[in-house]
Amino acid sequence: MELLLPAFEGPEKKLEMILFSPQPGLRSDENGRWQGVVRASGAEIISKISGTDMDAYLLSESSLFVREDRILMITCGRTTLVQALPEILRTVDKNNVAFLFYEQKNFMFPKEQPSDFENDVALITASFPGKHYKLGPANYDHVNVFYSSHAKARPEADVTLQILMHNLEADAMQLFCKNGNMTADAMLRESGIHRIYRRPMQTDGYLFSPCGYSMNGIDGNDYFTVHVTPHLSSSYVSFESNIKETDYSPTIEKVIAIFRPGRFSLVLTSSMDEDCLHSHETLENAVHGYALTDKSLYEFDCGYAVTFLNYIR
Repeated sequence: MELLLPAFEGPEKKLEMILFSPQPGLRSDENGRWQGVVRASGAEIISKISGTDMDAYLLSESSLFVREDRILMITCGRTTLVQALPEILRTVDKNNVAFLFYEQKNFMFPKEQPSDFENDVALITASFPGKHYKLGPANYDHVNVFYSSHAKARPEADVTLQILMHNLEADAMQLFCKNGNMTADAMLRESGIHRIYRRPMQTDGYLFSPCGYSMNGIDGNDYFTVHVTPHLSSSYVSFESNIKETDYSPTIEKVIAIFRPGRFSLVLTSSMDEDCLHSHETLENAVHGYALTDKSLYEFDCGYAVTFLNYIR
């Protein structure tokens, strides 16, 4: 019955800021700095884990990751992520920003959003002029991307994998509804998410009532994050990781086996050095039992490349 709840907008907005040089003390939550950033977007902090190089916050709507040289914030629902940028700039010197990326998956219920991509970009370009693109077909699953880069910025080896999943099987989603004594830690094991990476990672999860699940995992500078919207009318799951792999096929297969989507998008963003670019070639035949319907490769003048693919079962 929980799956018949009113629809929820699972597809996310994402803001990433990469600095020229580390800013000592950036991770500090002095005077509730990061609570203020998150509240500006319309979300709240639920919990936090800290590693040697990164803090990971679970939010009421997705996640926030803070390093001394990078900030990544992801929000869903009706949040206004772009409103967090002025709050971030109270702490971060604008002149120390090498790259800024803003991303938005196409929404299932766009008329219920308080803003759209064009308006968000207009607000960002007041401080960071840049370019924006639509990855994928305009009338199907796609991702809008804006980037701004300093003329002197050169990316280091850097890769991010996203798996954005729709139309998930109901029995797979039922697990992510609060049931009896199921805890977030038990959910991590029961779902198989803990087996996606064969390495010890510090994890933090939250099981929403009555439905929904979010988790963060960190190890040094590496992270992965999962957000599940199991509602029958709007089922959606996102997976994201910056863990570098020579071949992404095994990881993609594991994720798809857990959530069993009817369709999904793969987005691989990387710097354009040889090793990172080679990893793009591992995506096209990554998943058995699905047909590739769209494929695009974009090379941005800021030194990053993006491969975007749509699959359907």
